[in-house]
Amino acid sequence: MYFNLKAEMARKGIKVKDIADLLGVRRATASDKINGKYRFYCDEAIKIKETFFSDLSVDYLFQFKPKNDHNGKIA
Repeated sequence: MYFNLKAEMARKGIKVKDIADLLGVRRATASDKINGKYRFYCDEAIKIKETFFSDLSVDYLFQFKPKNDHNGKIA
């Protein structure tokens, strides 16, 4: 999951729909990518960073951390 991206989206009031519109994908696809079900392509990550988060690094925004289940195991 892209926890940093989600946190920065919340701080700046950026919605999943905004990301979807920027990338030209369905809202569900953007949501799946943000939640780590699918990975972002490099060009998508750069586009998101340059459009919404010019003050932050791509490395920070797209640092991936696996989502743990309720037992502490990686899902």
